[in-house]
Amino acid sequence: MINFIHNTLEKKNLVIFIHGFTGSEETWTNKDGSKSLIDYIIEDKAIFNNFSIALFQYHTELLNLFPKTKSILNLFNKNKNPINLPINELSKLLESRIQYTCADYENIILIGHSMGGLVAKRFILDDLKKNTDSKVKLYISLATPHLGSIIANFGKLLINNVQTKDLSALSESISSMNNEWVQNKNLPKRIYAQGLYDKIVAKESSIALDADSQKVIYSDDDHFSIIVPTSRNVIVDALILELNEFLKEQRVQEIQNHEPFTDSGQYDEEIFVLKLFMADIHNTLLNNSKKAFFEAEYVIKKLYSLGENIKLLAPLYDRIKELYIIEFGKLLAGKHSNSDALLTAVYEKILEEDKKHLVTFYSSLQSLQKFGMMQQLADKNEDIWWAKEHNIKTFEEFKTVYNKK
Repeated sequence: MINFIHNTLEKKNLVIFIHGFTGSEETWTNKDGSKSLIDYIIEDKAIFNNFSIALFQYHTELLNLFPKTKSILNLFNKNKNPINLPINELSKLLESRIQYTCADYENIILIGHSMGGLVAKRFILDDLKKNTDSKVKLYISLATPHLGSIIANFGKLLINNVQTKDLSALSESISSMNNEWVQNKNLPKRIYAQGLYDKIVAKESSIALDADSQKVIYSDDDHFSIIVPTSRNVIVDALILELNEFLKEQRVQEIQNHEPFTDSGQYDEEIFVLKLFMADIHNTLLNNSKKAFFEAEYVIKKLYSLGENIKLLAPLYDRIKELYIIEFGKLLAGKHSNSDALLTAVYEKILEEDKKHLVTFYSSLQSLQKFGMMQQLADKNEDIWWAKEHNIKTFEEFKTVYNKK
């Protein structure tokens, strides 16, 4: 079942906590009544206002005494008789809850403790088989046995429990998930928390096998104290920071300019426009270049206002200039007949390379904005011209004549 313990007015982002083997809703509370992990997290104003919090609960028990007797008695019992389910079936329960109970939410963050991390992991893999874009945007595992647990190996020898079999080292369930996980290129952002005092999950098991780099939180905790802090610890700090970082990334990716571009001559004194005038660029291409410049300026100023380091865009500007240089070389070689052909070829190349050579983390920088980034370079860089004979000297001469008009 899903138990909502905190709701925001806007149903957009949902954090689902998933307990582990023999756990329950009480997994996430401190028995002495002190602040829990979740209490600390929702003290943060941004998290409180932007994330709903829910607990996914499922049946799990270590030992079922007299199972045959219970089965016979339950033939005459109209109430539900919960049983231990394997990880792949628990993930199906989670799937239905997310699909129906949590249907209104756009973004899901899964935080799983111990076996709960494996339930979340199995769900993500199955979800990506059905949907190219999963609702799960962030996965955090807390002391999860990604390679299984040696203790579970002993347990499966002593008791007949499907969940201890799944949790055992090199089990079929574990091996299958790891093979799929390391090969999947569409996984959400992942973070792994490792308790260095953990005697149940070995250090090498608490971090998943990933094809790319891994983000790990190290804490001075054991298998259980990692989720029931007695004070604000590194796990609390890390979760608060990462959830706030998620919000920041969300705002960055959702940048969209709703203000239409109106050419009132506001750019006619800009260097990039004067260069286009000087090259006698067709009015249609000129207007499009102004609009592209306007769009690029809006997005980059917005990124700056959100605290993004704009200097990190330098390699993207360099790659855009590389495309220009190649096409300018073609102009010199006579492969482009005039300035209009050169500008069109540069824009065509940017459009072609938009998702390849010019790929960027910032989804708001689409091909139109990259056209504008080209013009931003022209506005600042004296080496960008649209005709063979143009240079800084001819530009200054043109500018003098233009200003006299």
